Amino acid sequence: MSRRMVLALSSAGIAVAVVILMVTSIRAATTYYYTLPQFRALGAAEAGRYVQVNGQVAPGVRWNPTAERLAFEVRYAGSTVAPLPVVYHGPEPDTFASGLSVVVAGRLNPQGTFVATQVLVKCPSHYQAAAAGENPAQWSKAG
Repeated sequence: MSRRMVLALSSAGIAVAVVILMVTSIRAATTYYYTLPQFRALGAAEAGRYVQVNGQVAPGVRWNPTAERLAFEVRYAGSTVAPLPVVYHGPEPDTFASGLSVVVAGRLNPQGTFVATQVLVKCPSHYQAAAAGENPAQWSKAG
């Protein structure tokens, strides 16, 4: 095989690999998230598929620092849809507490528990800056 042919085949292989990596990265980055009622309406078809679900953290958060295991339920305000039990293994997200809006990303296991690989806390409206002239280290969480 000629040197040009080897170079052309190598270049084509690299180009295909780059395109595949770009497509999978863009697809993962643009995953749409469902509200809890939307997710529940999809039914068992979503078991095992990677999805993102938005809702509120229900009271009763259980954190085990030794095992780095966070267990909680996601509910949807104003909805009669059953809460979604969630388990997450990893460091506890900052400012995590019941009542906060979260997006959990992961998979629903056959037992009906959502095994999260990522927990995103959505709470910027809960914070306010300290008054002018105060040290930013003294900023406080709004009640």
